Amino acid sequence: MTKLTPELAQRHKKAADYFVRRHESHWTGADERELNIWLNDPVNRGIFEGLSRMELDLQQIQRPRLESDSPQQDTAAHGKRSGIKQPKATVASGGAVPWQPRRRVLGAALLSGLLMASGGWYWWDNHASYALQIVTGPTETREVDLPDGSRIALNFSSSLRIRYYPRHRETELLAGEAFFRVAPDARRPFTVDSGISQVRVVGTAFNVRATPPQLVVKVLEGKVEVRSDRTREDMPALRLAAGAGVSIDLATGRHAALAAPADTVGDWRNGQLVFEQTPLAEVAADLARYLGEPVTVEGERLARLPVSGMVITRAPASFLRALPDLLPVRVDKAAGDGWHISPRG
Repeated sequence: MTKLTPELAQRHKKAADYFVRRHESHWTGADERELNIWLNDPVNRGIFEGLSRMELDLQQIQRPRLESDSPQQDTAAHGKRSGIKQPKATVASGGAVPWQPRRRVLGAALLSGLLMASGGWYWWDNHASYALQIVTGPTETREVDLPDGSRIALNFSSSLRIRYYPRHRETELLAGEAFFRVAPDARRPFTVDSGISQVRVVGTAFNVRATPPQLVVKVLEGKVEVRSDRTREDMPALRLAAGAGVSIDLATGRHAALAAPADTVGDWRNGQLVFEQTPLAEVAADLARYLGEPVTVEGERLARLPVSGMVITRAPASFLRALPDLLPVRVDKAAGDGWHISPRG
């Protein structure tokens, strides 16, 4: 969707000025040369050609008879409707302008008015009728109800920006994690942007976690469309149904499919995390978010070890200390801040 920037609005205004002046008698060859130079810009040309197409449409509109019309004008208009050929119009001695030239001037003025209205339409279409930004602290979660009946829950240390426009609903997950339950509205799709990636839906329930370098999307209900790089039209969208998920590398756009059992999608809203054969590296990243300090895993082999279990989000250190009971690892509190997971010797 094209955003009406101040610079683009100025181009539209300039096009309207050229278009109306070109219909007037004092338009000169110098004016035409100035216009042609301005039209060398493809954006300017596109705007001006749009006006020309609109003028052709206006010429097909039959002007209603007005009380101020003279009998000659009324007869001419009737002749045009009936197909009767009329004599060429001439300027009356009193200086009255024949109807057809007046109609062209009226058409240009009407076109200018429509252009100004289209500028207003651009403003309306790109002006957020509702906007909100939500930020949560390290141990805070929040839920917010939106004007359309949708609901968003925000996890610890997260930031989300929401904007509703007349023809689309737009959110941006700047950091952290959010669960979305989107009210259906086919006329206004709902998008979630994070980095270069985008999730697009009409109505569904899903969870998005943006913890660089990964973006993880899991679907609880309905279907979603995920673009790993929304700036590239050549990259096909991934379509996920309930029970499916995807992990996207935010730097490269590469993605990998994930299972999304229902009890793991937005499980944090109940104050717990459920891991089912989840790689230890991913578990460590989740624990670090809730601890508010880094958790490192030593070695690639250890990072791939599968973990199953449940974490109470307000007591993540307890699960971390219990890891040696589940895996052949040792867990040490680092000399500074953080934790370190290494192979058990």
